[in-house]
Amino acid sequence: MANITIELKDSDYQRLLKAANYLGKSVPELIQEWIAQLPKPEKDYDVTNDPVFQMEGYDSEAQGDLSINSDQYIYGEGYPK
Repeated sequence: MANITIELKDSDYQRLLKAANYLGKSVPELIQEWIAQLPKPEKDYDVTNDPVFQMEGYDSEAQGDLSINSDQYIYGEGYPK
């Protein structure tokens, strides 16, 4: 089981506490029930069907190692090695 910590505005926490008390539940119990109602994630999600995955690459005249050596291209020869 995972533990999480969140920050809420005092007014939101009071609303949550009031709802839990009204239903006769604790705040964590109420939140767990809400989460249980969320749709289940797809088990066998195939990223190759994702439209972003299928996008064609962007063709430019940028250097092939730009993402690796970006500081060298930004700062030039003065960049410390």
